[in-house]
Amino acid sequence: MHNFKRGFGLALLLFIWVIALFFASATFVSFGWVPMRYSGIVQDAIVLIGVGIFNHYLAHVPVLFWNRRNGWGQLEQAVPALLIVGLLVSANLPKLLTVHFQPLILLYLGYVILIGLTEEYVFRGVLIPLLARSFPNNNVVTVLLSSLLFGGLHIINSTHLSLTYVLPQILFAMAIGTLFAGVYIRTHNLGLTILMHAATDLSVVVQLVEHPTSSANLNLSPSVSIAVSIFYGLLLVIAILVAKRQTRHVKIPTELS
Repeated sequence: MHNFKRGFGLALLLFIWVIALFFASATFVSFGWVPMRYSGIVQDAIVLIGVGIFNHYLAHVPVLFWNRRNGWGQLEQAVPALLIVGLLVSANLPKLLTVHFQPLILLYLGYVILIGLTEEYVFRGVLIPLLARSFPNNNVVTVLLSSLLFGGLHIINSTHLSLTYVLPQILFAMAIGTLFAGVYIRTHNLGLTILMHAATDLSVVVQLVEHPTSSANLNLSPSVSIAVSIFYGLLLVIAILVAKRQTRHVKIPTELS
């Protein structure tokens, strides 16, 4: 019971806390206190600060932001994730380069870094050690639960996006979250997953430049949604197998030294 309260119980509380922070920050936009263009930045900043406070006063888990040892070995472990990230970058970078330059692009690039920092800090940096307290000898369960919660958080997007778009998004988030979790557990280097995460979100920059106040173009037909979901489901299975191999016999730090 003690491990549950300090582990899985706190993990669920963290998840609820993150959702509460998202909706609380959304009220700033609804009241007109924050321009729509900057809503995402404010939202992620509030979540990052709020989870930092949560960890400081409640969770007390070590977040390993950087690991200088065996850099090449870390990159080798990140190869499966880097392949997916590379495909996404190759698809989005040409679009970004063809967009007419404006100063806001620099702001949006900073925003995707903030997204990577916030989501990796929450779901890999803080959540994984909490789950590992309840499942100290089962890293696969820890990875799966962290990725399930990470994917589940994207259900919030159904408040302003179609379900046909959100369902594949959830499955992709679970797949990429599984890969990032495996990399973080193996390398003890959150900075590496933050950079990879930010790279996957280059499409956000293009979206914000072309449609700064609307997400109406983010929609998929039911047939396309099903096909994409099946593909991401297969990717998730592969990611689980990769993470299982990566995290075998690896000790997850769960307590501050």
